[in-house]
Amino acid sequence: MSAGDIISTLNIIINLGLEIKARFDSLNQAAEEINLLNIKLRLCCKFFEDSGNDDTITTHLREIVKMVDIVQSIQQSYTKCAKTLGIEDSATNTAITKPEARGKKYAKRLWAFYKIPDLLDEIQRKAEQLEKCYSAVSMIILQDMRRQQRLSSESDIIGSTSVAKNPTRHERLTEVGLSTEFASINLMVGNLMKECKILRQRLQEVTLYPDTSAIEDYQEQHPEGASFWRDRFQKDEISASALRYETLYVSWARFVHEIETSFVLRKVPTGDFDPRGIDLVREQGSRYRIDQNGLRYLSTIRPLWLPALRSALDPLHKGYVKPRNFFNVLHDSSLSDTLKRITLESAGYGILVECERASGDLPLPAAIESPFDHVGWISAQVVAVPTSQELGIITERDSIGSSSEFLFTNLKDTIQDVNVYVRYLDTGQVERKSLSKQVRPVGGISIGAPLSIRHELESGGHAWSCDLHVTEFKACHGGQYIITTGVGSSAIEFSTRPLKDSCDTILHDDDISSFPTALEFDYTLLGPSKIFTEPPKIGEKVQIEYDGLWYDARVTEVNGDEIEYIDWNSPPNATQVLDDSQGDENDSGSLFFPEEQLIELGKGSRRLWQPWRRNVQRYDVRPYRCFHIGDSVEAPVMYPDFRFHYHTIDTSHLYLPARIIDVQGDKYIIRFSPALSAHGWWPGRMPKGQRIDLVPGLGIMVDNPFDFDQVTVDMDWVRPFSAGPRPVLGFQSMKPSGWNLFQGVHLSNLEDLLERSLWRTNHDSRRTSEQVYRSLFVNEE
Repeated sequence: MSAGDIISTLNIIINLGLEIKARFDSLNQAAEEINLLNIKLRLCCKFFEDSGNDDTITTHLREIVKMVDIVQSIQQSYTKCAKTLGIEDSATNTAITKPEARGKKYAKRLWAFYKIPDLLDEIQRKAEQLEKCYSAVSMIILQDMRRQQRLSSESDIIGSTSVAKNPTRHERLTEVGLSTEFASINLMVGNLMKECKILRQRLQEVTLYPDTSAIEDYQEQHPEGASFWRDRFQKDEISASALRYETLYVSWARFVHEIETSFVLRKVPTGDFDPRGIDLVREQGSRYRIDQNGLRYLSTIRPLWLPALRSALDPLHKGYVKPRNFFNVLHDSSLSDTLKRITLESAGYGILVECERASGDLPLPAAIESPFDHVGWISAQVVAVPTSQELGIITERDSIGSSSEFLFTNLKDTIQDVNVYVRYLDTGQVERKSLSKQVRPVGGISIGAPLSIRHELESGGHAWSCDLHVTEFKACHGGQYIITTGVGSSAIEFSTRPLKDSCDTILHDDDISSFPTALEFDYTLLGPSKIFTEPPKIGEKVQIEYDGLWYDARVTEVNGDEIEYIDWNSPPNATQVLDDSQGDENDSGSLFFPEEQLIELGKGSRRLWQPWRRNVQRYDVRPYRCFHIGDSVEAPVMYPDFRFHYHTIDTSHLYLPARIIDVQGDKYIIRFSPALSAHGWWPGRMPKGQRIDLVPGLGIMVDNPFDFDQVTVDMDWVRPFSAGPRPVLGFQSMKPSGWNLFQGVHLSNLEDLLERSLWRTNHDSRRTSEQVYRSLFVNEE
């Protein structure tokens, strides 16, 4: 996990903590609002506590009992709410303060944070039932009162004295203000409903505080993306809650459908075959041309954008898209430009690769041409995006009018090769290559390859790191590679340009180029020889280890199992052997080297090149870059192209297998396969030293460096031998594909707490709450 991911995760936790605090503050306010409800319910109780209302209660006992049951259920809900909020008796409070129970305090509050809205909904629902029951009972009692009043008005013969002495039951109801009390009940229940709505509204306002600035920024920076999201999924203005609290999720299937039906990629580089004759093709420089105005329908090139887009929007494959992730993927570009950029990156457009030359390449001049003259691997750049046919996708339009044999072949052969168009850096010709048979990473980069990183020193020199192994790499547009070595705390991620001398011939596009944040280093690939199998030679370039770094050194003397050396950048005659008299007087353990030189080197000047002969297991001397006599390598060769222009060894990007046969200072003498002499263009067919015209007619001449199958090359020009193609497009890793997405810190309980409300229903709300409560204590137990 990078530093940016850690900071982002910490910000999420901090914001969530603030929201939880605000929720608890709102719960305290909710308790005050519910306390007002309790006061109103006590006013209702006064009617039932008055002994003068016994007859009314007896007459309508059945209805009153129902109303009392509802009130009791509200009391039970209050009890649950109080228990959830931690309002318990003194004994329980005392127990909570014990040290062994404090560990669950935060988890209980988190559970209360989740469950309280359900309890408030339950209280509101029961209050509505109470209101209905109140209304029914009040109507019955009022009708009874009116009927009794009519009967009383018809009984005028009854004396006033007897009426005064023996008042009727309904008259006593009038005296106690029955109608007033029930009107208060109706008013109280109405106020109860209003208070519940206000309480719920306040809770929502506290939790979902609108952040209009975020919406304005998204709509200003991504007008196309905001319009797409609003028109396809929201149908109205984008709300703050939809972005900040992820209340609006879109299923992945629907999102893909809307993307495919809404966008078409235009101006996509496309390779086309040029059917003109070979002479015109040689003048043009290629048998293929690149059409920069190609058109692609997203439904026909899904391999180029769908996996990459899902990794960005739904890395855990949960099946939905969050609006925040959607806008984060856009960065500072439009949605259509983002889809095009993802497609070009997935197709490897603009990356550097190596391609195997084949007989289908542009033929050499007739004087040196033969069907099998194209050999070796040459550096190139991907310059086009495959079409659906080149991806092996047969659309309905392609199948209409096709022969039955063609259809049966494609139905049977579901695993097809993919072809890409590349431009050779040396010659500029465009060729069509098989991705699985003729393409590999540039410069010998591969998973597991050993390398050393170059470190610049304050003194102006340089040193090489210890041996590292490539665990991940990605080829980027413009010739840059992002390489990761090691795993865990020892992992190192850096960017590098394997072919710095070819920047002028590499295709660049500022709209597509990505600028990684990794530090940029130079590197060198290491060979298989970590020890000397033959004695080092005087003047040979070797490497000396000191304090975990390897320094370039020059061998000055070989004495049995030991060698003496100086820093490679020091002149060969910088150290003069002192005479015996001076040696006896000035010898202070400096091994005949000046003191300032030893200080500059920072290491001893004598080492064992055969430590195993003295039972020593420390190997602090090795051949330069771990290449030595007898190792198989790949080396550049001098060759002519289809225009008869020769490319010299120091500028050539054509590599062939060879073997080191000798070492001279900082150069290797290597030998290629004698079978290469059968090719008409092989420079070893000409005498060594013969003058060769690089470009016919310009008069630029060089000497032929080849002696049949041997040539002397610089040590830094060779690289480890690697046979065959290797994967290069996309992200290459030792880990199984996609596993790294599930590694790192995942706050699963908090994520489930925020997202569970999207999927639960009223039927399983109680069960879900209990599951959340139990899951919060799994780790503590």
